[in-house]
Amino acid sequence: MYDTSIVKVRRMMRILYIKIRTMVCLLRIRIIFYTTVILMHLSNVLYMTWYVTQSHYKDEKALIFKDLEYRFFTTWNFVLQVVYSLLGLACDTLLLKNSRKKNYQLPEAMSDFREVVYSGLVWPSSLVVFSVFWSVYAFDRGLIYPEFLDTVIPPISNHVIHTVIFPVALFELVFRPRFEPETHARNVAQLCLHLSVYVCVLFFTFQERGIWLYPIFKQLYGTVYFPLALGCVGFLFFIFYYSQWPLTKMIHGSKNKQPKKTQADKKKKNK
Repeated sequence: MYDTSIVKVRRMMRILYIKIRTMVCLLRIRIIFYTTVILMHLSNVLYMTWYVTQSHYKDEKALIFKDLEYRFFTTWNFVLQVVYSLLGLACDTLLLKNSRKKNYQLPEAMSDFREVVYSGLVWPSSLVVFSVFWSVYAFDRGLIYPEFLDTVIPPISNHVIHTVIFPVALFELVFRPRFEPETHARNVAQLCLHLSVYVCVLFFTFQERGIWLYPIFKQLYGTVYFPLALGCVGFLFFIFYYSQWPLTKMIHGSKNKQPKKTQADKKKKNK
């Protein structure tokens, strides 16, 4: 009986050891990845800046683009990826540093913010940019990426901001097990706010400059297809948002939804 108990304890310790090793391994992989993503996007910005200085472009449209480049959703998206990678790097560095501490958890505000940024912004935004850009580009590049942009954005940079963003977002889903929240209200509210602000930027640019940031809207404006196109793109954001949860379950196994944190739980944690 005594020997059996010792065997069980040893088995439990072995399982715990394997779990800790797996967790530490994942943390190190993610830390390396986040660092790579940050360096990739920052070096790409520097490369595009250098490329522009070498091209000596005089096209008026290219000059307008450079003046408005921070209003494009693609720019917002890769900035989001950099911000999230910095956040993920900070979180995982803390977790790795305290990996030997039993039941260590990140500060609640930090972990919650990380989850909202990824689930509510990075994942849906990256998938929409990737899918919409390349779909329209394949149909007629002039509707979304006119040829004059080749003098401003080198081909490799185009793929960094429109192609590589997808595997970057997918990596997080694969290598960081998560729980589906009991309510999606907070994530959806954040996504709605983000999209509302961008739509305001889109219309403000039209009112201020008399131009649409994307040529496709110039073709559709004044027709019934304009609000329809905006609605379809908006709908895509929510399709991609909700798609992450069945994918997460498929990759990491079936898990119960993350329960709401009660006031009692918060008081217990503070103690």
